[in-house]
Amino acid sequence: MDCTTFRSWLENRDTYDLSEADRAMKHAVQCAGCKDLLQKDEELDRFVAKMFQYEMMDERMYGKVDRSLSEPGKKRGVMGGLTAAVAMVAVVVLFFVFMPAPGNFSSMDEFGRYVVQEHRDHGRVTPLFEKIENVTKWGQDNLQHSFKLNTLPAGNIKIVGGRVCTIKDCEFAHFLYQDEQKLYSLFVVSGDEIGFDLEPGRIYSLTVSGTELQVWQNQQMVYALTG
Repeated sequence: MDCTTFRSWLENRDTYDLSEADRAMKHAVQCAGCKDLLQKDEELDRFVAKMFQYEMMDERMYGKVDRSLSEPGKKRGVMGGLTAAVAMVAVVVLFFVFMPAPGNFSSMDEFGRYVVQEHRDHGRVTPLFEKIENVTKWGQDNLQHSFKLNTLPAGNIKIVGGRVCTIKDCEFAHFLYQDEQKLYSLFVVSGDEIGFDLEPGRIYSLTVSGTELQVWQNQQMVYALTG
């Protein structure tokens, strides 16, 4: 297996059989770059699992996820056993329809590049983020739309703060979380603005210049998590 095939496997690993996974693991042992990608992907998985482990999942959403896992030929893979946990989104951020500007992103790949760049530019500059003590009030003070953020599960995960940012003329909410010493960015935007379709209940995994990104849609909102 070469590096290109490995990256394809990493983004779509739930569509491959165990023999391909074995080849990928052997390649990662021999290739430092691919090993690093795999470790980052697994680290992101663990963070998502910890963040969302206490959230109950909507039964209708579960059915959609289950069908997504069973259907062959998907362009991008769902992130394994975390799908049911993440799709419900323990950290639920609800905005009621941003002003629509359809077509701001030509594809998920372009969307991913811009989001990852925003995370790299600002995702570690903690003074930019307002401390959030009362989430409802923060939303009222900073956004023109209704806003809700559920309580995080007990543990080491904490919310550092939030900010509103503009990416390609789209209004995003950008939340910063900390798990022990590592920072993660959660971006939320209206699905009406992005310009491409996502299958509800399905989690997409992308690698953007060595950075892992997970993207999914819940109701009308699109979420992107990276670290």
